[in-house]
Amino acid sequence: MKDEIYKKIYNIFKNSAGYAHTKDITRVGIHNIYLNELLEKGEIERIKRGLYRWVDMKDNAGSSLLDVAMAIPNGVICLLSALAYHNLTTHNPWEVSVAVNRKSRVKLPDYPPVKLYYFSPEIFGAGIEKIKFGKHEVKIYNKEKTICDCIKHRKKIGKDIIKEMMLEYIKNHNRNLNLLMRYAKICGVTKQIETYFELLL
Repeated sequence: MKDEIYKKIYNIFKNSAGYAHTKDITRVGIHNIYLNELLEKGEIERIKRGLYRWVDMKDNAGSSLLDVAMAIPNGVICLLSALAYHNLTTHNPWEVSVAVNRKSRVKLPDYPPVKLYYFSPEIFGAGIEKIKFGKHEVKIYNKEKTICDCIKHRKKIGKDIIKEMMLEYIKNHNRNLNLLMRYAKICGVTKQIETYFELLL
């Protein structure tokens, strides 16, 4: 690959904070065969078909949460992944949990592994916050909404993680019980939340 082409491709990735689509390369007259060459050299990684990340570029932070957010822009980081982000569990999930609207069609990334959850519109739209990764943003549920989602899916999450989550939340000085109960009502887990507080407080 000529240095001139390499620099052009590199600058495309840099201007997009470490990520680029195939169409970003081809629209400036560069053939996408050069992406295969960069893949073979290990300079870029394929997130999903048509989406790539420059491996050693500081702008993209190298986060699996960010990779997933770029691959599924209409998704929200949820459940165990959000729980780990909010430091409400010591469990380290091997896949990224992502919520999407029930009516959405999603193309999963090649990597990292993703566990997809389909939420109803009301539950999907509640409690979303945005975290910054350089120039990019990742949508994730706040800790109160995450707790309610985990309670709702407690059979998949497991009793030990749920107990740890509730104990960590109770110790958290920034907890917001009014907000928690508001999301509990939306998620239909008010009685379950109240029961956990009765047992643990």
